[in-house]
Amino acid sequence: MASNSDDDDVSIPSRYRNVSLDALRVSARKKLSLYLNIERLLNEDGIVPDYNGLAEQIGFSFLEIQNFGRQRDPTTEVLNEWTRRPDLHPTVGQLFNYLKVMGREDVLTDCKRSIVLDIEHYVSQQERRQDAVVPLQDDTISQSSTPESSDFTDHDTDEYRYMTVQDVENNTPAFYDAFVCYDPEGYDLQFVKKMLSELESVRYGLKLFVPWRDDLPGSSTHTVSAKLIQDRCRRMVIIMSPRFLKSPACDFQTKFAHSLSPGSRSKKLVPVLITPCFIPQILRHVTLCDFTKRDLMEWFWHRLARAIKAPLNFEELQINDKISLEDITLSLDQEQYRSSSSSSSSSSSQPLPIIHSPPSSSLSSRPAAAANSPGSSGDHTPMEPGSPVQSASPGSPMASMSSSTQSSSPIPPRRRHRQTDRSIPQLFPSSQC
Repeated sequence: MASNSDDDDVSIPSRYRNVSLDALRVSARKKLSLYLNIERLLNEDGIVPDYNGLAEQIGFSFLEIQNFGRQRDPTTEVLNEWTRRPDLHPTVGQLFNYLKVMGREDVLTDCKRSIVLDIEHYVSQQERRQDAVVPLQDDTISQSSTPESSDFTDHDTDEYRYMTVQDVENNTPAFYDAFVCYDPEGYDLQFVKKMLSELESVRYGLKLFVPWRDDLPGSSTHTVSAKLIQDRCRRMVIIMSPRFLKSPACDFQTKFAHSLSPGSRSKKLVPVLITPCFIPQILRHVTLCDFTKRDLMEWFWHRLARAIKAPLNFEELQINDKISLEDITLSLDQEQYRSSSSSSSSSSSQPLPIIHSPPSSSLSSRPAAAANSPGSSGDHTPMEPGSPVQSASPGSPMASMSSSTQSSSPIPPRRRHRQTDRSIPQLFPSSQC
C-alpha cells in the first residue's frame, strides 16, 4: 500500500522517483513549459521560480542559463539538456524536489497527472521489452530433437535491437550526439582518446559512439554502422589523417553519411583534420576543424563541441528556402520584363510619333525672349545661313503653336530635351535645309 505522501497532490509515488526524465513525453514537457517559461521575480527564499531557478538547481552554469533564455522554449531546452547529462541525475524525483524548493506547488498540482501517466507508459514499455527477450537456448529443450533444426536461420532476427554496449546495459536503444569515424591505430587512436576526455567531460556533456569501444562483437560491421549513423547518431565526426584515407571502413562510413546529407545543410559531417593529408573530393566543400593549427587551439574544443551540439531544425530551413525561391522568381520576372521592353523598343521599325515642340533655335533664344515683355514672344530673329534647322515664320501655324506652348504650359527641361531630340529629325529632315 502506498504511503500518505504518495497520495498528496504535490508528491509522486516513491516507486517512480528514480525513473529517468526520458519518460516525459511531449505533452508533459509542453505543459511544464507553459508555467515555467514565464519569468518571475525572486521569492522569499531568493530563488527565481521559473526556468532560470530550475536550471540553477540542476547545476547549469550562468552562460548555459543565458543560452537557454535565448531559445524559443527555454524550459524544454533545460529539460532536454538535463536528460542528456547523466552526471546531473535526471530523474523525475529530482524534478519534483526542485519544483518544491522553488515553491511551484501549482506546477506540481496541475502537471502531476500528465507526468504519472507518462511514467506508467514508460515503465510498461520497459517491462514489455524485457518479457519479449527470448533466450538463445532453453535448458529443458534441445534443438537437435527438432526435425527442422537443420533448416534454422536467423534471417528474421532483429539485428538492430542490440547494437551497442549501452543497449545491453540499459536494455533500451541508446542514442548518441555523434558517430566517431577513425582508424584505431597510432596517433589517430591517441587523438580520439583525448577528444573523448574533452567532449564527454562535465563541461560539454556529449555522448559519442566510438567503434571498438561501444559496438558489440559478432555483428555485421557495415550494417550496424550504417544503422547507427542514420538513426542513432545526430552527426558524424571524421578524424582525417593518412590512416583515414587507407581505411576501407572509414571510406564506407564517410560516403554513407554524405549520402544522407549531400548538400551539407544539416551539417551531418564534421571533419577534423589532425594530420595534413589529401582531402577527399566529397569533403572539400565542408568546413574543417583543423587540429594542426596550434594558434587556434584554444578555440578548437569549444568550436567542435558546438558543431556537434547544434540543433537540427529542418522545418525552418524549408520555410527559408521557399521564401528565397519566391524572391528569385520575382527578380527574374522583372529582369525579363526589362530586357523584353528594351529589345522591343530597339528593334521597332515604326517611326516615333511626331511631338510638336519648338525647334532648337527657339529654345536657344528663349532666355533672350524671357527678358523682353510678354508680348514680344512672337518676334523671332531668323537663324544664320548654314544652320540645319530654321525657325518658322511669325504668321505660320507652327509659330503660333510654339508661342502658345511656351506661354501656357511650359515643358520641363528634361522632357523638352528628349522630345526635341526625337521630333527634330522628323519635322525638319536634313534634305530640306
